[in-house]
Amino acid sequence: MLRIISVSITLLFSALASNAQGVGFSPELLFGHRSLTYQHFVAHRFNDKWSINNVSYFDTEYTNETNDIYFIRNMVSFHFNKHIQVNAAIGAKNPGSFATLTTQYKFSASSFKLSYAIGSTYQNGFTLEQNLILNYTPVLSKDIKAYLNLFVIVNTDFEILNRGIQQFRIGIQKENLITGIAVNLDQFTGGVKTLQNYGLFIKCNF
Repeated sequence: MLRIISVSITLLFSALASNAQGVGFSPELLFGHRSLTYQHFVAHRFNDKWSINNVSYFDTEYTNETNDIYFIRNMVSFHFNKHIQVNAAIGAKNPGSFATLTTQYKFSASSFKLSYAIGSTYQNGFTLEQNLILNYTPVLSKDIKAYLNLFVIVNTDFEILNRGIQQFRIGIQKENLITGIAVNLDQFTGGVKTLQNYGLFIKCNF
């Protein structure tokens, strides 16, 4: 049931992103050596306290569907101030649906952004989940910025690593268009299964 709800909300977010004002939409394509990856982030802030967002991630290999990965998360957030917020989310991923509650800290400067969240995810039992985002965009010239982005997720039941994700991007940003080199690393069930993907990415911020 959560999977159906998550997909329905994702379709709603996509419609909002293409039609509504005040909705941020950031799609990205990665053309990797192992697979093709599409992911996007859609967000809307109602006021200084409440916001919603959707993260969707789909990864498929060129030759078969054995290692297809999907992740959909729909989240509502309450902001205490510009640094601290609490989040409640539902979603669907390999191998099923999940629900998450987290507390998040954000810091933003002119060319540097940091986000760290910690909380609990329920999917066949409760686990500890943490995620970290670092973004650095120093100015290189009048119209060009360097782009460095690190994204990390760690989900554990305190005995094994249930799920690990590391994504690194380095490239060039001109206005709303970003392109460069990408690295995706995925670990499943204590590192028994790992997937790597290296390639070129293109991203747009609307």
